[in-house]
Amino acid sequence: MVNPLDWDLGNVPPGIAWGGVDEAGRGAWAGPVVAACAVLDAESVHKWGHVLRAVRDSKQLTPERREVLARELKSVLPAWAVAEVDALAIDRENILEATLMAMRQAVSDLPTRPRLLLVDGNRAPRTGLPERLVVDGDAVSCAIGAASILAKAHRDALMVGLEEQHPGYGFGQHKGYGTALHRARIRELGVSPVHRISYAPVAALQTVDEDLRDTLRRSLEACASVAELQGWVATALRPSYGRLKLVWVETLRRRYAERLAQVAAAEGLA
Repeated sequence: MVNPLDWDLGNVPPGIAWGGVDEAGRGAWAGPVVAACAVLDAESVHKWGHVLRAVRDSKQLTPERREVLARELKSVLPAWAVAEVDALAIDRENILEATLMAMRQAVSDLPTRPRLLLVDGNRAPRTGLPERLVVDGDAVSCAIGAASILAKAHRDALMVGLEEQHPGYGFGQHKGYGTALHRARIRELGVSPVHRISYAPVAALQTVDEDLRDTLRRSLEACASVAELQGWVATALRPSYGRLKLVWVETLRRRYAERLAQVAAAEGLA
């Protein structure tokens, strides 16, 4: 089997920097989807080839090896970036669009942009760079594999943090994926603010609160400034998210946009 670094060197024009982009968390029930972009060039390959030849699809690595390799990659890659899109945006846009958004953001955040981007999968994120789609690219390409390692390690750490913020769900164990343990904990604790309520298995386990919906609507209407409206999202909508039907959230979003336009115009910001 061809080493992923050799595949890159055989498929990228010589003398240019190239990048790989991949995601983690697309199939999870909770938490963000994360995308990473890893950039390689001739100098990094010459200097750090022994590290880069250890790159594999992140799913083929133990968590411990993945974490070590992620730290090494951050120190040897000429450029890298990671971006997140949270559950609210996933539910608003759908998971495919949210994933492409995260990929675009990761590329945009790079301190140095590559000349060519290798993308895992069969959908182009439309970053503005020349893109080549590579199905199963995380197992084929070194740059994509490096991005998969960075994205997975970053997301795993995020999910451990979410376990501390929302104890009892086991996020640190299952990382938000649909395991039997996860399902049992949702039944016991209810749907949390970081769950994706557009996902059918999550929606099926929800206990919704119509009184809460009405309370949120009234508190939204009471916001009298842009700052208050922005605060309403953080302190009212987000903490309540798991107890709301998706259709209610969409209605609240539309009204939020209307109120934001009205208040911004009144403040002379529009």
